[in-house]
Amino acid sequence: MSKVRILGTGVATMDIYPDQGRMYPGGNEYNVSCNAVFRDAEAGFLGVFADDQAGKLLEDTLKDMGVDTSMSHHEKGSSGYSLVRLKEDGDRVFLDWNQRGVTDLHPISFTDEELDYIRTFDVISMGRLACVPPEMVKRLHERDGISICYDFHAAFTHDDIDAIAPHVKYGFFSCSHLSEDKIHEVLKKTVDLGCSIAIGTRGCDPVIAYDGEQFYRHEVVPVESTDALGAGDSFIGAFLADYLSDSDSETPHAERVKRALAAAADHAATVVVKEGSIGIGFDFDPPKLTEVINIGH
Repeated sequence: MSKVRILGTGVATMDIYPDQGRMYPGGNEYNVSCNAVFRDAEAGFLGVFADDQAGKLLEDTLKDMGVDTSMSHHEKGSSGYSLVRLKEDGDRVFLDWNQRGVTDLHPISFTDEELDYIRTFDVISMGRLACVPPEMVKRLHERDGISICYDFHAAFTHDDIDAIAPHVKYGFFSCSHLSEDKIHEVLKKTVDLGCSIAIGTRGCDPVIAYDGEQFYRHEVVPVESTDALGAGDSFIGAFLADYLSDSDSETPHAERVKRALAAAADHAATVVVKEGSIGIGFDFDPPKLTEVINIGH
């Protein structure tokens, strides 16, 4: 049986912890691709890498993991980065981030060649930080027939849902700030507009999902977190890999959803006990940060 194929498109980011002198490859869709590989899927990443040291580390890390980067772009400029401080409970605080990185300045345009490449995957994962405007999401769905997973993150609005939900198959939301009633409302609206499955993650609280037939609730696995960075991305990658691996079976749909939620929760618990978003990091000298990232660009 062929493996599930998952493509991430978005920002490759270096998460930099100045207090530790450590930096970790990451970025939302970057992490989804990595976690798909962790779950025995085939994965690719369609993004933009800068010509700085961080850009090389970001791409080489993917290649070493077996993630295909053959269609990614390379541009002069600065890699995406965020400056992070880790709290005692494993949660993180973002101190600063680069809003003029190569992905922001040279976003993927989805050429015919890129679309042919995308169609070799079962799903493409993107989110609100991936520099893919809603009109492009609509085009990919309506004109090109691409199956899309979309991460709305936490700062979504009802206008975002109206514009994007009709064109995506899987919708994910960060919902720790919402009541359960509000989460139900958001997930139901998303599916009513055309999305097949909508899922709200809530940190340490149970995950809630809706598929148009019923709401699902799954407890997270209690662990002592080392670094919660990338936890939501790991959940997305694992859910997609597990759910899609069952697509040719006779397993009832509700059972597929429950199993995928359980697999994703189990996997996320293995990620938050690692350093960084995928457990891979590099030492650096904080005063020499400009030697790692072309911040001047």
